[in-house]
Amino acid sequence: MKKIVFFPFLLLTLAGCGGKDSFAPEDDAGIQIASKVSIFESKDSQKKWLLTAENVDFADLQSATLRKPELLLKENGQDSARVSGDSGTFDYTQKLVTINGNAKIASFTEDVVIATNRVFYDINKDRIWSDEKTTVIRGGAKVTARGGVETNSKLTKIELKKQSTRLPKNATELQRKKL
Repeated sequence: MKKIVFFPFLLLTLAGCGGKDSFAPEDDAGIQIASKVSIFESKDSQKKWLLTAENVDFADLQSATLRKPELLLKENGQDSARVSGDSGTFDYTQKLVTINGNAKIASFTEDVVIATNRVFYDINKDRIWSDEKTTVIRGGAKVTARGGVETNSKLTKIELKKQSTRLPKNATELQRKKL
């Protein structure tokens, strides 16, 4: 099956929305800002992922700079996880999303929350990772990976790098809690 990547507002916003904004990363006359942008990829008439942001700077032809990005990952047409943060980038050519500042991954299917300062998502490899101190919380268990984590978009297998663990006080803390 053929994959299709849609950039629904890219051309329209580049033509219609220009000018300076406090969000702009540099003082450059060529800055192109758009508000409430959605970028997604579909396969077999179902979205695989959906990236939204309050504001997007399209000035760079290789990547977009995102403010308040939210990446919604999907599995079989259903929401499986949400990745959010303060800012980020989307590299068009590498199909790589970077989310910075209070980055948080919340899985809807695995009842796990991952928190760090920066997280990456490689669309082509379906791989999520962080390269700095990361906290993984599931039920009453809390694990800190000083070297980051690596997982797939389903968060079914999480590899911890340089970890330390806080064990629960009793068995009831191990039970799953709703997010």
